[in-house]
Amino acid sequence: MRLFFESYFRALLATLLVAVFAVGKLPFAFDGADWLTVANAVWVAALPPLIRFLNPNDTAFGVGKEGK
Repeated sequence: MRLFFESYFRALLATLLVAVFAVGKLPFAFDGADWLTVANAVWVAALPPLIRFLNPNDTAFGVGKEGK
């Protein structure tokens, strides 16, 4: 499970950085809609690790992982 969360936090960091830069303003100048866009990155970042987790052929932390 540790690998899953490590993967999630890497995806989260990358997604948050992209979301902040996509808004095109500095974070202290964000309005409510801008923060909502960045907040959506939190659940979007969970998608790649979740897809890997559900993949039975993924040997790192998929549902088919040995010893699970």
